[in-house]
Amino acid sequence: MFNEYIKGSSFIHKFDPRIKVLYALLFSIVIALQNELAPSLIGLLIGIVLVIIAQIKFREIINRLLIVDEFILLLWVVLPLTYPGEPLVKILGLKISQQGIQFTLLLTIKANGIMLILINLIATSSIFDIVHSLLHLKIPEKLVFLFFLVYRYTLVLNDEYEKIMRATKARGFKLRNAIHTYRTIAYIVGSLLVKSYNRAENLYRAMVCRGFAGKFWLIDHFKFRFIDLVGAIILTICNIVIIIA
Repeated sequence: MFNEYIKGSSFIHKFDPRIKVLYALLFSIVIALQNELAPSLIGLLIGIVLVIIAQIKFREIINRLLIVDEFILLLWVVLPLTYPGEPLVKILGLKISQQGIQFTLLLTIKANGIMLILINLIATSSIFDIVHSLLHLKIPEKLVFLFFLVYRYTLVLNDEYEKIMRATKARGFKLRNAIHTYRTIAYIVGSLLVKSYNRAENLYRAMVCRGFAGKFWLIDHFKFRFIDLVGAIILTICNIVIIIA
């Protein structure tokens, strides 16, 4: 998923993962609660600045943002037509409200700002550091383990899905509005379900053989350094600026 962002020597990469997880959550809440364009734009600007600091290529970031904006595009189709307010334009009897456009623009800015900050603060840490951080932040262990296993085996099942699709395409399969297509898709879904069950059984047996008793022991521990204190102060100031803007 975001493994290409983990390697780096920037200030963001060196930052304590516990602080990154904590401030990613704080930024998401602060930006999501804004009802004005100005503070939302500041949040988006902070996300762009973090991209520059983390030395992540903008082309890669844009590709990630396009995935989010595909869903935002649906809001642009619906909200301006359904949101109550003064009609700005009438097209074929449909009224496009000014408030609807403003509200959709606000949602677009907030969604992209939050996504940029999450990529910079979360994706620059490995999944192991994130899980380790969640445990340090006193998140219930069962939820953390569930999150880790879901993440890990979602990637495994995605690899299995890509293998199956390559095999079907090699045999000339193409998506069509036909019974054969529906039957093939059903076979693919059924195969993934069977493979996921087999993976779960193998994982359980492997963990039992290794003496797993419901707890993952942590060997390495994070150390709070001066650079982390400086980063935490800067990120706190950024949140305050968004709130008071």
